[in-house]
Amino acid sequence: MVALLGQTRFHRSEPFISTNPKPETGALNSGPFHNSTSDHETHHVGRDCEVSALDEEVQEKVRTDSEHSEKIRSVPIHRRPDLLASCADLVNSEWQRSQSARVHSLQKSCSEFPVCLVLLQGHKETERLLGHARLSRVVGHGSSLFVESVVVSRAERGKGYGRTLMEEVERYTKSRGFKRLCLTTHDKQHFYAHLGYLLSTPVQNAGAMTQFVPMEMLLRFSRMPSEDGSMQRETRTEMKSAAQPVVQTLTETPYRDAKGVPIFWMHKEI
Repeated sequence: MVALLGQTRFHRSEPFISTNPKPETGALNSGPFHNSTSDHETHHVGRDCEVSALDEEVQEKVRTDSEHSEKIRSVPIHRRPDLLASCADLVNSEWQRSQSARVHSLQKSCSEFPVCLVLLQGHKETERLLGHARLSRVVGHGSSLFVESVVVSRAERGKGYGRTLMEEVERYTKSRGFKRLCLTTHDKQHFYAHLGYLLSTPVQNAGAMTQFVPMEMLLRFSRMPSEDGSMQRETRTEMKSAAQPVVQTLTETPYRDAKGVPIFWMHKEI
């Protein structure tokens, strides 16, 4: 499971839908031609050239159409309410909740965060839902976003879409002016490390609270250090009394989630 999770509020408008086109395929090769001195053979070669050129033109159009239909892109789900039910099924395939509760959670996606990004491929009748990731603000860290609920459709796993989804998350984050992504993971720490994420200390995910609670109020009740290094007095006292330093590696972590399961904290500067 990927349960990924200042005072300055951001009022940036959302960017246009980003795209991640597939690389172009190699050029099509026509068959070899043989030299000939006869008029008949020369005429025949000319016809072959015309047919070959026509074939290349047709095949190039088919290839272009195919690439266009297979284009991968990410879009905030509040721009695609028609995908709410199918996206709820996708997320529920990994973390089970009732359909209505999941749809209600997805409906909280908005331009002011949290934002639920969906990864799509194809257009119209060929469109496929490949993945989902949720982004929310980090309390006390105005330049950071928290990534959670990262999931790729089971039928599409092993094809590199996990990396593509995270690349789209980074692209969206940069376009909104943020500079750091934070997340947690139970068992995918090596995958994220390969993408450039580093082991980190815990942060507080604001979730959907920023929609009705000011960030400054969330910061006041936060027990996590803020971006300028300040924190509540009782938290500093608790840290001074800690007997052993916190050590986290890619194989062992001292952190636990709410259920007591070991969890890794990571971040990436983008």
